[in-house]
Amino acid sequence: MESQYLDDEQIISLYNKVRAGRRSWPDDIWRSPAALQYGVTIFDYWIHNVMGWKGWPHARTRVTPALLEKHRLADIVEQVFVPEFGQDWLDFEVVLNESMRVSEDENWAGDLVDRQERVESAFEHSFEKILGSPKHDKRLLETYHRFRNHLMRMWGAFQEAQAEHDKAEREAAERFWQGLRLVRSHRSRSGEQWSILDGEEDRLGEVSMLWGDPGPYCLIVLSEKLPSERGSWEQVVWKLEQEVLVDEPGDVSYGVWQKTFLGEYYRCADCGELHNQLDEDPAEELRVELDDEE
Repeated sequence: MESQYLDDEQIISLYNKVRAGRRSWPDDIWRSPAALQYGVTIFDYWIHNVMGWKGWPHARTRVTPALLEKHRLADIVEQVFVPEFGQDWLDFEVVLNESMRVSEDENWAGDLVDRQERVESAFEHSFEKILGSPKHDKRLLETYHRFRNHLMRMWGAFQEAQAEHDKAEREAAERFWQGLRLVRSHRSRSGEQWSILDGEEDRLGEVSMLWGDPGPYCLIVLSEKLPSERGSWEQVVWKLEQEVLVDEPGDVSYGVWQKTFLGEYYRCADCGELHNQLDEDPAEELRVELDDEE
């Protein structure tokens, strides 16, 4: 049986349960094509939200084996990072994250448009800034080439994980919409009304769209008759984005009701996942003071 793909919020939620002792890691999670992406997501969350450090460079001199064990991160290091990057995995992650930060800076290297080219160029810049210049210190050449190979493998792993994610989203939507139709029932200058109908023309949901600034607002109301095994409101959002909201500019907000109010969601421009606008920091009650770890 194939392991289920977990988005950023799901893997962080799972990690918090593991860290609190309420769950164990699933047996096959670190053999998943997305294992590397999971590991980086968890560590990035842990560094910023749990430890309260400003970034990976601050973690470079503070991470210890005991700290990794305490926060249930040792498995990720032993089963994912060390096999992939070697014992200096932390140095690589620091360089990698600085590379990603630089590559996403719109004011940096404006002549580079291709995403992969920007990452590679930012890697050279970040490696020299953090570890030194291999042009001036030949001892760094081996590390430079090894880290660069890591970068390309990691880029490939992320591309593979993204493909798995897209496939999972598509298959979930196909399951949800089998035997259902999305039909527009009303249209005006200010918005549209859509209905979710089954094969017998029974109404199982309504979608109300209002065009506004900075973007459309969609109210999704699903019937209690929709079985949970069919899917959820996320598959409704998927279809709206694929077929209805394709050309709509601006940010789209989704208000969701099914039995009760589930929240207001938006599509994150950074990670591509749906986030609840009303969520508070899930790590607030689990945050630790830095002084406790030093």
